[in-house]
Amino acid sequence: MSLVYITHHDENIFDCEQEYINQEVSKPSRVYNTATAMKGARFAKSLRDRLDVEDKKHSVIMQNDGMRLLTDAKKAHHRTMGCAHTPIDPPCAYLRKNQGIKWRRENTHVCPKGEKMPPLPGIGSKRQEPIMVPNFIRRNIQCAKQTVPCPPPPRYIDTPVGTRHNLLNSGLLPQFICRKDFGKVPIYLKKTKKMLTEMNAICDKERARLMELCRGVKGHTRTTTTTSPGAAHAPPEVPGMRVMDQKERNEIIEGLRQSLGEKTKQYQSMSLLIDSVAKVQRKGKLETELRQVEQDILLLETSPIIYVSLY
Repeated sequence: MSLVYITHHDENIFDCEQEYINQEVSKPSRVYNTATAMKGARFAKSLRDRLDVEDKKHSVIMQNDGMRLLTDAKKAHHRTMGCAHTPIDPPCAYLRKNQGIKWRRENTHVCPKGEKMPPLPGIGSKRQEPIMVPNFIRRNIQCAKQTVPCPPPPRYIDTPVGTRHNLLNSGLLPQFICRKDFGKVPIYLKKTKKMLTEMNAICDKERARLMELCRGVKGHTRTTTTTSPGAAHAPPEVPGMRVMDQKERNEIIEGLRQSLGEKTKQYQSMSLLIDSVAKVQRKGKLETELRQVEQDILLLETSPIIYVSLY
């Protein structure tokens, strides 16, 4: 027994129809079989051409201008097992101008030609009811055949067993550089900076006004007829106002401290369990009063000059 080792073969099963046609053309007596074979060969050729076109199309096509075209094809390179190594752009081509990925979908939609509308019925004619019930199963099959399938999303393979993941939002494609607001200051930060600038301007203006009133830095002329040494540093006079003396200031601070001690004692003597609306309201009222008294004491102790109305 011997073994035959075939090193090269060029057989093609699609050429069988052409050979059959050549044989049948030489026999003019068998006209019917020749026509049938011609029809079958034409159908096989059209099917073969369509399959060739589908095999040559890919899901993503790189154009000369750098734009990637997303097509509606069903076959693409490395879809089953994936590439051995995922192709990554070199560092020199990262974040360059007009080097981002630009997607554009291929527009291959063609509106189907509608069937010819039946003529309008004549005047006085009655509408004829359909005799046969429509075949919904056949109609659904035709609709399913005419439906254009959605293109598969771009994916990548990360394991040898063929685990697929979506390429978008995976970090392998620079997507954020394609956004319009990439590399720009957010709007909320601009608003915050503008608000802070306006508030600082208002604070500076108010501080200058207080300095003018309290120390006489601007717009105040001191009298030279006074003989007391402390008159040179006296606060400016304001119409309808008087300056609070130190004795009155100490009395007010002492009264505020007594009030603070009483309210603190009332607050600490409350029950630990706050289980009613009245207790919650009383606690909130005491906290507000304590906070106000502390602010008043701090204002009197830190303000060097305090004006009191005469009216």
